[in-house]
Amino acid sequence: MTARLRFTGAVALAVLAAGCGRGEEPGRVPDTVIAATTPADTAGASISSPAAGDSCPAYGLWRPCSVEDRISRAGLAVNRREGGVKHDFLRVEGLVWETSRAEIQVFIYPSEAERKRDTDALDTVAVAPRGRRIIWRQPVTLVTSGNLAAIVLSLNPRQAERIVLALGAGLPAAPR
Repeated sequence: MTARLRFTGAVALAVLAAGCGRGEEPGRVPDTVIAATTPADTAGASISSPAAGDSCPAYGLWRPCSVEDRISRAGLAVNRREGGVKHDFLRVEGLVWETSRAEIQVFIYPSEAERKRDTDALDTVAVAPRGRRIIWRQPVTLVTSGNLAAIVLSLNPRQAERIVLALGAGLPAAPR
């Protein structure tokens, strides 16, 4: 039994060590620091959540309920902020979800083509229009998937990665 416990402990230690350092500098804040955003009323958003009693479709185009569902399924506790967010380089107002260590600004377009018109004009690393510098308050990541564009702000690279993977995977195509 002692050898088995040592083996299990060694495996657990190896798994822990593998997940612990990936060469990231702790507390590193990239060149960008604060975004020019203003709270916006999201009541008139073009894509709404399902009516009471309806379920949120798990396929097709992104909707606010599918974003929240996907983030929750990734194991993150999220709260939707009352006010939205507006950037002058995106044509739609965004919805904002917060976790304990991240802010997720989600912009849902009527179609993927309309989303691409905005996001194709961006420097995807700096998350800013090409030739323009935006100073974000935290490290920033842009996620695009179908009709969704999301700006993830987080000092925690692991949590940002979980959000990116959850949203970037997209939704399955609508059944025919």
